[in-house]
Amino acid sequence: MLTIDLSSKVALITGASRGIGRSIARTYAQCGAKVAVNYANNTQNALEVVQEIQNLGGEALAVQGNVSNSEEVKEICEQVVQKFGKIDILVNNAGVTSRKNIEELSLEEIERTFKVNLFGPFYCVKGVLPYMLPSQGGSIINIASTGAYTGGGGGPHYAASKSAMIGFTRNLARYLGPKGIRTNVLAPTLIVTDFLKKLYPKPEDQKKLILQVPLRRLGQPEDVGYMAAFLASDLGSFINGQIIILDGGRTFN
Repeated sequence: MLTIDLSSKVALITGASRGIGRSIARTYAQCGAKVAVNYANNTQNALEVVQEIQNLGGEALAVQGNVSNSEEVKEICEQVVQKFGKIDILVNNAGVTSRKNIEELSLEEIERTFKVNLFGPFYCVKGVLPYMLPSQGGSIINIASTGAYTGGGGGPHYAASKSAMIGFTRNLARYLGPKGIRTNVLAPTLIVTDFLKKLYPKPEDQKKLILQVPLRRLGQPEDVGYMAAFLASDLGSFINGQIIILDGGRTFN
């Protein structure tokens, strides 16, 4: 039987204490990977993820740090390597937004969004490369959004930061591919997370969203986790520089 095997891999997932990041962490652990659960503030949630993974028989480490701070990112990577000896997979999942239009946005909100959503992945890639390059292998997965194409999903600052991530990814794919490191983007939409529930708290509003999706359901965090596991595994070894949209057919590209 063909299975996704990550048993020899160590994965660092940013923003992994909840939502999509949490699901990716659990899925990786189920595939055998050792998982570093990065979080910024919510220690309790991160420790719960670690406990879930341990209950599955896996190994995990909670690592606090703000990805928008380059020095903290360096410390995050050092802690992971100190614990597990290497880093094979990086998932840049941490992200923020404030659902506002251009007139409502403050400069502070714009800057914070770019620092986390774009500068953070830059810092994290630079942080893991010293550990990936010697092994001539690795997988970097950047979590973007269909908002990069549609302009929706959380305001102009969010859409712009996710669009920039796509260009960043394609450059890395060209540069790092010959060095054995693959870089790809997952662009989900309408995934049932706390963020979506806050935006659309009423059941009738969520039903309207479902009608926008040809598959007639909203996405689950596991849908992203499964694809992230495939991309990180040897089964996805010829996939590089791609933007994979996870939307049930809602936004045809």
